[in-house]
Amino acid sequence: MPRYFVAYRKTEEAGQKPEWASFTTESTTTLEAHAIRERVEKRLSVFGEKLHGAGEVYWLGTGHQLVEFLVRREEAPPEVSVVYGLLEDR
Repeated sequence: MPRYFVAYRKTEEAGQKPEWASFTTESTTTLEAHAIRERVEKRLSVFGEKLHGAGEVYWLGTGHQLVEFLVRREEAPPEVSVVYGLLEDR
């Protein structure tokens, strides 16, 4: 089953410096940007967080190790709020 890395820029209060929150998710179907955004929105509502940035979703690629995605998310432009990619097989 494909496993995705998802990270999003979040804040908990106005004026707070944004930080990355990350999770992995598995899906029997290919997840596109809108499906990733829906999953992030659900997490935001559960944890009482706010999405930071312009709300753009950015694809990081496929077949990378988790540590590579952690580095690549830091390279995302400031207007990008969510990044995701397909992790390599375990």
